[in-house]
Amino acid sequence: MTKWRAGIGLAALAAVGSLIPAVAGAQAPAPVAPAPLPAGVIAPGVTIAGIPVGGATVAAARAAVIQQHVVPRRAPLLVTFRGRNLKVEPVKVGYAAKVDYAIKVALLYGRSKPLPPEGVVDVPLAATVNKKKLRAVLALRAAKNDLSAVDAAVSLKGVRPVIRKPRVGIAIDVPKATTQIAAAIVTRDRPAYALASRRVAPARTSVGAFVVIDRGNFRLTWYKGTRKLSFPIAVGQPAYPTPSGDFQVIQKQVNPTWFPPSSPWAEGLGPVPPGVSNPLGTRWIGTSAPAIGMHGTPSPGSIGTRASHGCIRMYISDVEKLYPLVEIGTPVFIR
Repeated sequence: MTKWRAGIGLAALAAVGSLIPAVAGAQAPAPVAPAPLPAGVIAPGVTIAGIPVGGATVAAARAAVIQQHVVPRRAPLLVTFRGRNLKVEPVKVGYAAKVDYAIKVALLYGRSKPLPPEGVVDVPLAATVNKKKLRAVLALRAAKNDLSAVDAAVSLKGVRPVIRKPRVGIAIDVPKATTQIAAAIVTRDRPAYALASRRVAPARTSVGAFVVIDRGNFRLTWYKGTRKLSFPIAVGQPAYPTPSGDFQVIQKQVNPTWFPPSSPWAEGLGPVPPGVSNPLGTRWIGTSAPAIGMHGTPSPGSIGTRASHGCIRMYISDVEKLYPLVEIGTPVFIR
């Protein structure tokens, strides 16, 4: 019995073996080539800037890309500066998207360009902005919305000084903002964009020294920061009053020579060299008020009166103290 079964098994194996060559030599079915794409139809799986256009005609693809991608980017772009909402009109700054070019590229896939193995490809959509126009628009926004720096300054309320503190300004950084907003018009990845800005430092951060002349009380006061020095003075006679106004120091001389002004009262007096009889004393501090200055006097008894021809007379020792404390350009307020 055992031998018979074994013989049957061998015969069966031989029969199977005889079939193997026939199976191995059989031809596999040839792959079916995809049907060619219809003219003017984009291959399935293609998108442009993320917009599905596969299987669409050129006209339908153009309409879809314009409606879903371009139109939203033509809408006003919201920009902010110093808490203010401003707008940039993309069309006015030359925004343009190259839709037709992107469609031409999309049509190549499935034709001269193979689709990737995953069967999906996204064609980028190039866009441009006219940066010259955008820069001009941002410059106009800057002119209307920049916060100017404020210099430190001094003014008077009566004869009391009022100091204005300096303030740092803030301005749209037009070159940086141009690059920033040109990209923002195309990307539109947020609802609003804070414009690039820059701080503007004031040119003058402190007022320095200044002089206040109170004609009514015959006092000259020098100020610098929290320091002040006050001196008695003489001012102009009623016929030759000391002028009122805001002036500055324009000239300084030690041991000056007095040259008489072009005025009837000074005719024939001639120049007076330095010395005890010099009407200017030992120091002259000229102001931008014509022919008016602060100086010493050889007539100390005139201090506290209206005795000069317009100048501010001081005790010689006082003007010598004041002289090094003022510089060319020091403000002089006469009230």
